[in-house]
Amino acid sequence: MIIICAAHPDDEVLGAGATIAKLAREEEVVSITFSYGQNWPFWKDKEEVKRMRRKEARKAARILGIKEEHFLGLRDGKIEEDFTPDVMRRLKEIFEEKKPDKVFYHSSFDGHKDHLAVNSIMDRFLKMIKYEGEVYKFEINLWNWFNLMPFKIFDVSDTFRQKLKALDVFSSQWVWVAPLKYIMTVKAMYYGRKIGAKYGESFYLT
Repeated sequence: MIIICAAHPDDEVLGAGATIAKLAREEEVVSITFSYGQNWPFWKDKEEVKRMRRKEARKAARILGIKEEHFLGLRDGKIEEDFTPDVMRRLKEIFEEKKPDKVFYHSSFDGHKDHLAVNSIMDRFLKMIKYEGEVYKFEINLWNWFNLMPFKIFDVSDTFRQKLKALDVFSSQWVWVAPLKYIMTVKAMYYGRKIGAKYGESFYLT
């Protein structure tokens, strides 16, 4: 049983999409998204953006094999501030019900404020519940990623195309997704070469 936690609806695809698709063939995967990312597109009504991004997330989940999605509904850019005791109880309820043996979430190498908030929250939360399973932290780092030292690289040669297909679902984010697809492909080739594969996806301990 796997739980993947992400700040925004497309983050789990960008950071770990191919690995999710690989593991989902044999294990149940559940996603928890902290914020709808409703600040973009900024010219649209925020409620409309929420509906749009939730719909996109559900389509991407089906492509990757995610069986169940949970949305915490925290404000874009205010995740740490909005993580109240009530939200923590909801998170705890999901973990108690699902009992995951693997958890994926943002690493501390990610420069985005909301991504770092999820990293900090999940570090504290897993320590609080005395979680003893495996933890894999992904990064969505545009520049200095080639200097990082992953502790695990998954061979995703047979599922990387699923990741790209899932990214295409996020039409509301095309201005970001288009260049990120190129960077994610270069990264996947780089890490794949390290393990003698066509494509690899990297994970970290912090």
